[in-house]
Amino acid sequence: MLRLAMIIWLLLSCPALAGAWPRGKGNVFVASSTYVLPSGAYTGLYAEWGVTERLTLGLDLGRGVSGQDKAVAFVQAPLIRPVAGHHFAWQIGAGVIAGDTVIRPGLSWGKGIDWAGRSGWAALDAVAEVRTETLAIDYKADLTLGLTLSDARKIMLQLQTGEQHGDDPFLRVVPSVTFALSRRARLEIGLSQSLQGARETGLKAAIWVAF
Repeated sequence: MLRLAMIIWLLLSCPALAGAWPRGKGNVFVASSTYVLPSGAYTGLYAEWGVTERLTLGLDLGRGVSGQDKAVAFVQAPLIRPVAGHHFAWQIGAGVIAGDTVIRPGLSWGKGIDWAGRSGWAALDAVAEVRTETLAIDYKADLTLGLTLSDARKIMLQLQTGEQHGDDPFLRVVPSVTFALSRRARLEIGLSQSLQGARETGLKAAIWVAF
């Protein structure tokens, strides 16, 4: 059964939505994203704060795998030291989804890549949303490939997959392009196409700010 396949963003040579990369002490990242689909629109807010060089605190607001409202706080740190350019991180979060208390463990992998002389990255982020009362588990994983075209523009392709407890898995592909608005802010515009599950085509827009 399909359970594993990032909205990862590239800032300079590493992702702004850190994934397997630590945020770094004192660094803050905030992103607001909106998806517009035939079935409706929803908005999410994601934030990270680098407490130390290795420890990152975060907040994830928006919609969970079940499609219900979520509010999850988390802590993330490297799992092991980088190996041949491969980065690994663990995450543990807690919060509320659709009124239910959840624990959210997660794992991330990432690696910088070079393609035709251009820098980019590949990343995989996977989490499990575990309801503490029923122990029902929803799964989600995002696989992302990104490439820097210039200092102001980057492109990426993301596969978003998951499975709500008791339901069939879903799979979406989200190609997008990003533009620099300023030294600290960027805009992402993309499409969202369902490949498995409810077949929908929609639009994605996001604003990313790092400081």
